[in-house]
Amino acid sequence: MTARLSEAMRRLADDVPPARVPEGLFDAARTRHRRRRAAVAGALAVLVLLLGTGYALHPVALPIPAGPRHDAPGLPTRLVDPPLRTASVRASAPGAAAMLFGGPAVRTDWLETRMGVLAADADSYRVLDAGSAVAGFEAMLSPDGRYASIGTTLLDLRTGKLAPHRTSGYPLAFAPNGERLVYAEDDTTFTPPNSYGTPYVGVYDRRRGADVLRVPVGTAWIPPGRTAALSPDGGELALQVRDEVWLTRVAEAGIDRVGAPYRKLPLAGGRLAGAGSWLPDGRSVAVLDRSTCTDCPVPSFTRTWTLAVRSTVDGTPLAGAAFPALPSRSFVQLLGWRSPDEAVALVGVPGPEAVDRPDDHDVAWGPYQEPGTEAVELVVLRRGASTPEVLFRTPEGITELSAAADLAIDGAVRESGRPDYGPLPFWALTVGFVLAVLVALPVLSLLRRWRGWRRRPRARTAP
Repeated sequence: MTARLSEAMRRLADDVPPARVPEGLFDAARTRHRRRRAAVAGALAVLVLLLGTGYALHPVALPIPAGPRHDAPGLPTRLVDPPLRTASVRASAPGAAAMLFGGPAVRTDWLETRMGVLAADADSYRVLDAGSAVAGFEAMLSPDGRYASIGTTLLDLRTGKLAPHRTSGYPLAFAPNGERLVYAEDDTTFTPPNSYGTPYVGVYDRRRGADVLRVPVGTAWIPPGRTAALSPDGGELALQVRDEVWLTRVAEAGIDRVGAPYRKLPLAGGRLAGAGSWLPDGRSVAVLDRSTCTDCPVPSFTRTWTLAVRSTVDGTPLAGAAFPALPSRSFVQLLGWRSPDEAVALVGVPGPEAVDRPDDHDVAWGPYQEPGTEAVELVVLRRGASTPEVLFRTPEGITELSAAADLAIDGAVRESGRPDYGPLPFWALTVGFVLAVLVALPVLSLLRRWRGWRRRPRARTAP
C-alpha cells in the first residue's frame, strides 16, 4: 500500500461518525435471556406435571392410605354414600370388605352402574363399576369379605385384581368357606312373553380352577340371590328349581361333572332361604313359608315370610319353637347360623307405595329384590322370639346390600369413624389440571403486561 493510499484511508476513517450504542441495549439482552430461561423452566415444569399426571392416571393398585383403623374387623355402625371423588377398587384396593352396597344414593345420572364397597377393618370406602348387577343378587361378597363376585368376574378386594374365574353366568352363592361358588349359566332360550331358561347350574372350585358339579335344570329359570346354597363342607348343593329344592352331592357327579339330584323337596309356594340355608349339622336346610299378614306394617304389601327347617334325609319338617314371622318384607336372604336356634339374615323393607306381586318362577323381575324396596335390614331370627332383632339398617337411598357372612354370624361390630375415600381418581386429577391451566394462563398474561408497563419509559416533566 502506497503512502498516499494510506493517508486517504486514514482521512476517510476520521470522517466516519463514531458508533452509538442504543440506550438500554444490555438491559434488553439481559431481559431476553431471562425470558428464555423462564420459558425453558416453564416448559420443564409443564413436562414434569404431565408426566406426573400420566403416572397418576396409570391404573395400578396403590397401597391403602392411612386412615382410621381398628384392631378387629367388623360390620360398621354407620354406612354413608360415597361421594363422586371416591377411589375405585382397581386403583386402591380396600382389603377384605364388610359390605357391598348400591342404590339411588350411590348411582348418579352419569354413573348409573356404580357400586360401593366398605372395608371390614376401617372406614375405607371404594367404588366399582358393576354394570347392571344388583348388590346381594348378581353381586355378592364371599363370607370372609375377600372376594366380590359380580356377574362373570371375581374380584380380589385385597389386591384390586381379577381372580381366576371361568364361569360365564351370574353368581348364586358362595360356600361357607369361600372356596366354591355356585353360578347359573346365562339363559339361552326365551319363550314369549317372559319365559326364560337356564341350561345348568354349576359349582366352581376356586383352587382347582374348574367346575366340580353341573346340574342340568331343563327349561326352568334360576333367579339370582336366594336360590342356591352349599353345605358347610361344600359337598352338597341345595338348589331351588321352580317350586322344589333339589339336593345334589358333588361326590356323585360323573366324569363330565354332571350330577343328578338325589332328593327333591316340595316347597308348596315357599322359597329356599338363601346362601346360608344349610344348618351347621349338614343334614337339614331352611326354607321360607309364604303367607299373608292382616295387620301389616306396609298395608299394600301383605306378604309374610316364616322360617322353617326341613330334613334332607326324608324332607320332613323338624320340630322346634317357631321363628318370628317377617311381615311386609320383600325378600329374605339367610347368611348363616349362630346356632341351630339362631339364624342371621338380610331382609328387604318395602316402601309405602310397594305392591305385593305373586311369584312367577319364570319371570325376571328386576331388580330381583322386588320393586319398591327402600331399605335392607340385617336381623337375627331366634326360635321362640316374637320379633327379629335388627342389627343394622341401610340409610335412605341405599337399597341393595351384600354383607360378609362371617362377620354377621360372629356378631363382629366396630364403631364407625371418619370415612376415607382414598386417593383422587383420574378424572378429578384431570379436571384439576385443566382448571390449573385455565387459571394460570390469564395470570401469566397479566404478569407480562404488568412487567411491560413497568419497563415503559415515563415522560419527563419540564423543570
